[in-house]
Amino acid sequence: MKKLLVISIVTGCFLFAATAMAGMKYECWTYVNGHPQKMINRTASSNSEATIMAQDWFKKNGYKFDYVKCK
Repeated sequence: MKKLLVISIVTGCFLFAATAMAGMKYECWTYVNGHPQKMINRTASSNSEATIMAQDWFKKNGYKFDYVKCK
């Protein structure tokens, strides 16, 4: 019984750690004429995914921009 409890706790810790690393927070800015305008935060697994998500959000909400850059 004790062994089963330890195994389940260790497994739970590994699963929690894996899901915590699945997405990172990115700060995404719109740029107009080379100057930053509007910023939003996105959680994604890569910078390119965050950029696409931010571009979609800005377009959907009617923001005009030349490009979006996420860090």
